[in-house]
Amino acid sequence: MRDHLKDSKSEPEIQKLVGVRELKADAASILRQVRDSRASYVLTHRGRAVGVILPLEATDRSVPLDDADVLVGWNDFVRAGRRLKRRFRPGVSGVRLLSSMRR
Repeated sequence: MRDHLKDSKSEPEIQKLVGVRELKADAASILRQVRDSRASYVLTHRGRAVGVILPLEATDRSVPLDDADVLVGWNDFVRAGRRLKRRFRPGVSGVRLLSSMRR
């Protein structure tokens, strides 16, 4: 899932698994890692992948988000979801699918 950062010249993305309980307990820390380290997370519930947290393209952080920034982020998210949907096959786990897309 690297193409959401295609034009970005940041460090390579780090992907980690995070369970729903850990997310609930450490949400602020996890979001800081997404923002600062460009980390991405696969969200799990009872050991099964249910979603992802991805960093958006780098923007000027001194300027608050406006509706256009939110729309760009949402469109990136929807495109990533469509790419995932096209690749789903019976018997292939979401974690395996996401891992194969990173290669």
